[in-house]
Amino acid sequence: MRVKRAKANKKAMALYALEFGFRSPFQILLDGNFLHVTARMKLNVPALLAKILQAPVHLFTTTCVLSELRALGPDFAPAVTSAKDIERRRCGHEKPVGASNCLKSVIAEDNRFRFVVATQELALRIELRKIPGVPLVYVNNSVMLLEPPSKSTLAKMKEIEVQKTLPRKFEEEIVKKITPDTRVAAEPTRTFKKKAKGPNPLSVKKKAKKASTHVKVSPDANPNPPANIPSNPSNEIKISAKRKREDD
Repeated sequence: MRVKRAKANKKAMALYALEFGFRSPFQILLDGNFLHVTARMKLNVPALLAKILQAPVHLFTTTCVLSELRALGPDFAPAVTSAKDIERRRCGHEKPVGASNCLKSVIAEDNRFRFVVATQELALRIELRKIPGVPLVYVNNSVMLLEPPSKSTLAKMKEIEVQKTLPRKFEEEIVKKITPDTRVAAEPTRTFKKKAKGPNPLSVKKKAKKASTHVKVSPDANPNPPANIPSNPSNEIKISAKRKREDD
């Protein structure tokens, strides 16, 4: 599960970076409940967030969150200590408001500053899911999790991809200026006739060679031997001696 979760987190953050312009180090906006839960479980928040998002992180909170934690009493003292060590983001509220309302005002309608929100409040997460391009982190049984992209985020991603295929304003102006006379005529298509090819020489059966009837003659042999010269003189001597005996 850890490997699958890590791959899913990497893919999700790659989509946020590609479509919504998130950059490393990622800015994490923490609420009071998240700080309280992580302080009670003694979790190393920066290290775990960097591990989940697979990139360096920069933690932020707000003055309204810190004021709410102080108002909750001594049970939230460890969370107050953690919040003091985190950089505070200006929220623009002169009088402190609830942490949920403060975070929603910072995120606004388009998450202009590209925050990743870490919160334990389910109601706040449901509201932020309606805003495209807001990654959400929460803790479940001492395990820090990154929510998959919401439906509004996926719909916005598809819309951005469609807009990339459309011509831009300066391109539309150029197209309008083009008249039929200025258009470049298309080059005529060249056609090539296919040449007749012979059979594959590897697939053709070779012709059988005919047996040769000619007798080879050595170059040293005499082509016209004399007719009166016997081929073997010893045989001629034997024949003449036999004839003399018969006459006697």
